[in-house]
Amino acid sequence: MVNAKVVLFGHPNVGKSILFNQLTGLTATVSNYPGTTVEVYEGKVKVEGFHLRILDAPGAYSLLATNEAEDVARRLLFEDRPDMIIQVADATSLRRHLYLTLELMELGLPLILVLNQVDRAERAGIKIDREKLEQILGVPVVETAAVEGRGIKELLNAVVNVLRSKKAPNPPKLPSEIRRHLAKLEECLSDRLPSKLRISKRALASLIALGDREFSYLAENLPNKLREHLESLGRDLVLARAELADTIYKRVIVSEKKALKPSTIDRLLVKPVTGLILASSITLAIVWSVLAIVHEVAHKLPSILYYGFYEPIVREGLDAILPDGLLKYILIGDSPGIYSSLGLLTTGVFFVFFMILPCLFILYFALGVLEDSGILPRLGVPFDAPLRKIGACGEAVCPIVAGSGCSIVGIFATRILRTEKAKFIASFIQWIGVPCMAEQVMIWLVLGCYGSIYVTLLYLILLMTTIVAGMILNALLPGYEEPLIMELPPWRRPQLRNVIKKTVVRLREFLFKGVPLIILGVLIVNLLYYTGLIGALAESLTPILSGPFNLPSHVIASLVIGVLRKDVAVGVLMAVAPEMTALQMLTAVTVVTLYFPCIGSLVVALKELGLKRTLLMIAIMTIITAATGSILGSLSRIYSS
Repeated sequence: MVNAKVVLFGHPNVGKSILFNQLTGLTATVSNYPGTTVEVYEGKVKVEGFHLRILDAPGAYSLLATNEAEDVARRLLFEDRPDMIIQVADATSLRRHLYLTLELMELGLPLILVLNQVDRAERAGIKIDREKLEQILGVPVVETAAVEGRGIKELLNAVVNVLRSKKAPNPPKLPSEIRRHLAKLEECLSDRLPSKLRISKRALASLIALGDREFSYLAENLPNKLREHLESLGRDLVLARAELADTIYKRVIVSEKKALKPSTIDRLLVKPVTGLILASSITLAIVWSVLAIVHEVAHKLPSILYYGFYEPIVREGLDAILPDGLLKYILIGDSPGIYSSLGLLTTGVFFVFFMILPCLFILYFALGVLEDSGILPRLGVPFDAPLRKIGACGEAVCPIVAGSGCSIVGIFATRILRTEKAKFIASFIQWIGVPCMAEQVMIWLVLGCYGSIYVTLLYLILLMTTIVAGMILNALLPGYEEPLIMELPPWRRPQLRNVIKKTVVRLREFLFKGVPLIILGVLIVNLLYYTGLIGALAESLTPILSGPFNLPSHVIASLVIGVLRKDVAVGVLMAVAPEMTALQMLTAVTVVTLYFPCIGSLVVALKELGLKRTLLMIAIMTIITAATGSILGSLSRIYSS
């Protein structure tokens, strides 16, 4: 069995991830590219004596990276030295993708061009002469419709043939004057190639001519005469590639695309007023529908199974075999009930398997449907204008929605944003205004006991604090957000198989990364109660909790656990619910939600934003928590008197 590394590469929204899922099935894993917080999906497949390791690179329009996600995409090619590149292009807009094809042909790596979404191309009246395109480029060209699984077998056959031949395409034939200047650049670079770089000298020369920042130090050592002509050479190179791509397109296109009218929804979404109303309605409908399903299905049914089946069996079994003591206290606590026991096998298991996991399954399934249908990226267009008021942009919608599932994932996703200011504000919005889905379920469980009005009030408080804080940050932080330029994917009917695959991969990551923190959080609170330290902590913070916030001192347990898991922290508040009024519970949930990020998102923010910006965010959160908690505390004191 021969091992081979294959990288899927292409523009965003071309169906790359769906193709990846079709190739790899449920073998996919997710990891951060070394030294970054950008996720790279990896899967494995065996075919005709080859053990393929397939990497799904982040979407990139060019080899000239404009953000870290695109930088990771090209590092997968430049430094990891794959055995082959599969470029995924949209068959309905081939002209736009051929420029990237010409760039990839210069790398000196075996290449396959995949014309994906041929089903849409056929419906639009587009016909491409695949054989002629293959002949002109000198690389295999495969037609696929990934959502239908069409062309997958042919693609795997092409991969095997190319791996056996190990043949790389020749560089594109550019005008002789450009080739002559690039050849001079190659000569000057012959003894200066970075050791970690594994691309051809021709590709490196082209990048230097185009002013690539990563290799600017190489340009500084070039002869003066050659360095003076770099700017004009780069301009000529771009124009020559664009002209060549256009020429190739005209030679291989058999029939042009019919004039397609945008859908009614798309026409409404791009208008300022109707777009914002429609997008807000869609977002609220999605969020409330998911929360309603979560509350009815993912909470009630597991709760019945827990109370009626799981807990009695576990508690009776351990009571019979374990004597009273620390071990038994850690495992099942000293009293029945989810929030009063705080045992690893009672509270811990309930939070993970009977509460959070079913909720995340519903959320991730819904996100998969939104992504594959084309709804999620479209929400960025109408939300662009209002988000700019607080320093973000329409592209931040995807990270913020992802953050509603888990802020760790949401902060990862801010890598698609192009400015540091936008990344900072989008991350801050998720910390202070977007509780993760697991926490939202707990919020509904805890505050819902007092009436849905209190849940609504909490969301309004979070919205107002986010808007006010965002506007202040937008005014204080330097930087300018570029205009929104977004290529909208086609409307599609989501394929159940693909959505389930995405859901399973995401849940698997939660089990490996999130569950240990939940168990650790429950264990810490358990030990705090067992040792009596919770009483000492409560006493030391009583002046703050019972003073401005008007809360009982034992709320400190939630504040401690909130550093690890916010959802568990909100759930633990149920243990002190008998001591609080409805307004006090609203105050407690608000403070727990606002005061500090969970440890997972804190670590990610430190890597993503740096120590200085992360500390700034925490300082702002502390000020907002103190102000909001004091206002709510005063109101609860007034209405309780």
